[in-house]
Amino acid sequence: MDFQQLNSDFGIPRQLEIIPGPGGMPMIKVDNGSARALISLYGGQVLSFQPLEQAEDVLFLSGQSAYTEGKAIRGGIPVCWPWFGPDPKGLQRPNHGFVRNHFWQLTKTEAVSDSETTVSLRFTDRFKQENTWRKPFLLMLDISIGPILRLKLTTCNTGNEPFSITQVFHSYFRVGDIKRVQVLGLEDCDYFDKLDQGIQKTQKGIVTVAREVDRVYVEAYKNLVIVDPVLKRRIHINSPNTSTAVVWNPWLKTSKKMSDLADTDYQRFICVEAGNVAFDLIQVQPGSQFSLQANYSLLPD
Repeated sequence: MDFQQLNSDFGIPRQLEIIPGPGGMPMIKVDNGSARALISLYGGQVLSFQPLEQAEDVLFLSGQSAYTEGKAIRGGIPVCWPWFGPDPKGLQRPNHGFVRNHFWQLTKTEAVSDSETTVSLRFTDRFKQENTWRKPFLLMLDISIGPILRLKLTTCNTGNEPFSITQVFHSYFRVGDIKRVQVLGLEDCDYFDKLDQGIQKTQKGIVTVAREVDRVYVEAYKNLVIVDPVLKRRIHINSPNTSTAVVWNPWLKTSKKMSDLADTDYQRFICVEAGNVAFDLIQVQPGSQFSLQANYSLLPD
């Protein structure tokens, strides 16, 4: 990887540089007047977002992540596409699709202002020969680092036949103590409990976590809030083009089975994910496109 050339093409003085990360993987480091961020070209994955006034990162990143091709990085905001969860066709393809396990192409960077930096990545159909996804497509990811972290994932159907996708921004949020966290905005929503044979249930009151949780909420609200009394902050998640949301925490037993997660890491994160999953299946017609968007910010006290 020619980091000198990458910085010549895309670097922004005093705002953005491309650096070698763990395993030599190229990382985009942003440091502007609003926030610091780290984006991995492997997986097209935001690994860190920390507004300057925050003592702690908004995102959780496992210290035991594998930075190896073919393995996903544990934490940050992985992109799950063109399916979420297990292979929908049972062909033993990777969980959560394949784009989080390959390198993306950096296409553009821009200093919008002293306090906002944008990064554009793309992923093409060059992997469809792997028996992974035999559909012509172009995937574009636009990331804005400012007072608000904005993500926009656009799926373009470049072929002659429609195809369907599910997708999620699999966001890991750093919290002080999972047992004291509340998730607002899912009250009275129905959800599928993946830990109880996928049975459909109804959320009673505010979401709290006291054991392993793996739920897909349907007809979810487009504005959710994570209340963290330990770190004394409220994380706002806005997702205008979704009707489903995922809440996940592996708790201790499952964490012990995960080689890229420390046994006690579950205490320090919660996944609240914006996406189009379950019955929110997106069909993309030939020559058309669909965008998944998510905006992450900290609400004032």
